[in-house]
Amino acid sequence: MTAALEIEGLVKTYQSLFGKPRVALDRLDMVVARGEIHGFLGPNGSGKSTALKTLLGLLRPDAGNMRILGQPVPRALPAVASRVGAIVEAPAFFGNFTAYKTLSLLAKAGGVPKDRIGIVLDQVGLTDRAEDEVKSYSLGMRQRLAVASALLKDPELLILDEPNNGLDPAGIREMRDLLREQADRGMTVVISSHILAEIQQVCDSVTIISRGRTVAAGPVSDVLAVADRGTYRVRVDDHHRAAQILADAGADVTVAGDHIVVRDLADAAWVTRALGLNDFWVRELTPVAQLEDAFLSLTGGGPRRGQFRPVDNSDWPAQEDFVDSPTGDVVEHGRSS
Repeated sequence: MTAALEIEGLVKTYQSLFGKPRVALDRLDMVVARGEIHGFLGPNGSGKSTALKTLLGLLRPDAGNMRILGQPVPRALPAVASRVGAIVEAPAFFGNFTAYKTLSLLAKAGGVPKDRIGIVLDQVGLTDRAEDEVKSYSLGMRQRLAVASALLKDPELLILDEPNNGLDPAGIREMRDLLREQADRGMTVVISSHILAEIQQVCDSVTIISRGRTVAAGPVSDVLAVADRGTYRVRVDDHHRAAQILADAGADVTVAGDHIVVRDLADAAWVTRALGLNDFWVRELTPVAQLEDAFLSLTGGGPRRGQFRPVDNSDWPAQEDFVDSPTGDVVEHGRSS
């Protein structure tokens, strides 16, 4: 079975009126298998939004190959657009429109059956506010509406840029459950996010990029393996006192709720010995790997550079039709992308 999304050697350089060109994507590689939830991670400015915009035809690549649902893009985007739902960066809505009217217009424009509107409003928890004007919505509610709009077509591939933006903890949990439900139905979900703990909980695999290059990719468990620094979760009857004992013995210790976390351990048995000498019984000693550790480890250095092969840009506007806007967005003369 072909992958849902494939990016190989993607290059994007922004031409500047002053100064040197800026390389936003430097031979980026990414593969997302069908039916999985895939996390797309990177520091601010690493090229995540540029990659998604390029994949969806909003920006023109300088080189590389891209495929969505087995079809080459941008050439085949018209053929696969109805099978893809996406949110890239903060979506904009008409404030005096209700959520129902907003989705009705999108459904009509996309040839989507009207009964899908009620379904997606219920999925994102906006049924009770469907007739309220969007300008009365909180940031989290607007984000829910954006996700509803992306789900409207019941897509095979769902691409979400920071879907938890503005959501409270309950909303984040509901979003997690919603995305897992869609994946269980066979939908492929790609999440670009900076909430690493949430990515670790919901995603099957990840791609981590830095300075426009892929620095790690694969199942979450494999990526976590690079961050195994001998970190352990320890539970005892008095974790505050135990933490003080371990700290006095030279350990890197943090109190976290009802347990303590000990880092940089060469031998886990040292913990039981140190606490045992002070009459503490260890109830739990579990190795812990955090995606945050892997993220920081992998993005701390710069990417490798290399050669790239040209991509066929014959179906794109001429280079001179694009200029850099003051905000850093690429703008085609007369049309913002």
